[in-house]
Amino acid sequence: MASVAAKTDTGLENANTVNVTGATNRNGGENKDRETLSIAAVDANGPVTGAKCTLTNAKGDWSVTAPDSVDVRRSDSDLQVKCEMPGYDPVVTTIKSSKTQIPKPQFHFAAGGGDDDDATITVPQYTASITVTFGSKQAAAN
Repeated sequence: MASVAAKTDTGLENANTVNVTGATNRNGGENKDRETLSIAAVDANGPVTGAKCTLTNAKGDWSVTAPDSVDVRRSDSDLQVKCEMPGYDPVVTTIKSSKTQIPKPQFHFAAGGGDDDDATITVPQYTASITVTFGSKQAAAN
């Protein structure tokens, strides 16, 4: 007996969405001022290239063409993400800032120094990976 897989309607085929993954951003390394975010774009058929994205927080604006990575300044403020791609409606979202612990920068001088009990600092971070889903095609102009 043959079985047929039914397509489930998730509602995402026609929706513009943004997925964020990576609770701990190891891509940002141990820099207390900056972190690296990965940006990818997909549509109903899979990965797409050439989406122009702007990321904005209280510390500045950064542009990237997906798929790629971009270094942003860490901020406690939300990260605004806007991506545009010809033939699709723009995708706009807000990503909340969270907190993470990174190793405190250590400066050792020839005279030596004692051990520091507080070897980490708390810094703001965003998610390490952002996937923008372009879902609805723009209506063709007549």
